[in-house]
Amino acid sequence: MSAPKSTPSQSSTAQNRVRSAELPVAWILMLGLIVAVGPLSIDMYLPALPAMADSFDVPTAFIANSVPAYFVGLVFGQLFYGPFSDRVGRVKPLYIGMTLYVIASVICATTNNEYVLFAGRTLQALGACVGAVVTRAAIRDRLTAKQTAKAFSIMVLVIGLAPILAPSLGALFLRFFSWHSIFWFLAAFGLLNLVLTKFFFFETLTEENRNVRPAKEVLSQYWDLLKDPTFNYPAIGGGFLMGAMFVYISAASELLMDTYGISSTHFGWIFGMNAVGFVALTQLNQWLTNHYRILSLLRFGALMQVTASAGLFILGLTFGSDSWLPLVLICIFFCISGLGLTQPNATAIALAFQKRRAGMASALQGSLMFSVGIFGGVLLNLFPVNPVLKLGVTMFVLMSLGCLLIWRIDRNLNLDDAE
Repeated sequence: MSAPKSTPSQSSTAQNRVRSAELPVAWILMLGLIVAVGPLSIDMYLPALPAMADSFDVPTAFIANSVPAYFVGLVFGQLFYGPFSDRVGRVKPLYIGMTLYVIASVICATTNNEYVLFAGRTLQALGACVGAVVTRAAIRDRLTAKQTAKAFSIMVLVIGLAPILAPSLGALFLRFFSWHSIFWFLAAFGLLNLVLTKFFFFETLTEENRNVRPAKEVLSQYWDLLKDPTFNYPAIGGGFLMGAMFVYISAASELLMDTYGISSTHFGWIFGMNAVGFVALTQLNQWLTNHYRILSLLRFGALMQVTASAGLFILGLTFGSDSWLPLVLICIFFCISGLGLTQPNATAIALAFQKRRAGMASALQGSLMFSVGIFGGVLLNLFPVNPVLKLGVTMFVLMSLGCLLIWRIDRNLNLDDAE
């Protein structure tokens, strides 16, 4: 997993070698550990929301606004780190972002004011999002499109552990400590990422492949990306599909703990069950990419998610809060599990043709996902209906839009033509 800092010529040689060799699995798993700071930050404190609401003397629904506050930081942070990493390389942004993340986590751990918490969560996201941007771009720097799809599936072995373990770990912390301890743990995890960056993350972007266009052209470059059909349909479509999951994250505490009376421990188990399905399908995706086209797998996963969200919508419309909990959980399970087929494949297609702007493409794709999450959170609050229907209609609308865009991708697109 360790590698020395390489010169541009050495790095270029390494890139060519990796593109024709076996996947660098240890390196990919390490990248997954860096990215895991994001899902840990989102999921680990969810069981603590009722306790935090009591601490701040506000309703749980109000303190849950710290979730979309985190998404706001993810949107704007990624848009900065993308072009920055294309210009200066992948290593420096990681140092900056992880340092900011540690500072923000300490702010969240020590505050007694809910608005400072919201600001701290936004600042925390501004630091955490660097991991997702840089690692996706680094993989694109080194691997082919098919290898990229497999690499993202491997990363989920690490990333997927976060939503499996994080809520249960958060509930465990609450048994012995206050909710503040969760943010102290996240600060320590940020320090671990700084250590990993120092000793195991080598530069993947060679000097000749860096984006030297003037910084004032950043907005026009993002606009060019949005007009590129090889990027926009998989990125925006995948963003809608993934963004619906963040809507579920925002609504989960109210739906499961307040409506159905689920304990914080059982809440963690339910979250873990969904994550297990997600991880399982991403690992299956590695094998499937050897036998089926990436686009075909992406479309199948999108259909799975739309169908499951339609089931949740019908349950909420028909039975409301009296819906049988196991059926609700089954629908949610397939909504989340389907991401195992849609996310690695949508990302691989979106980045395949973005050699010199892989960082920007990675950033824009990530920002689109969390923008959908914010938009979905607004939609949730607009529907004065029962929690099951509220979540069902929001996820169905978002996933239907994503599926429609996925079907707009050129079925004759040849990923082997990507550099």
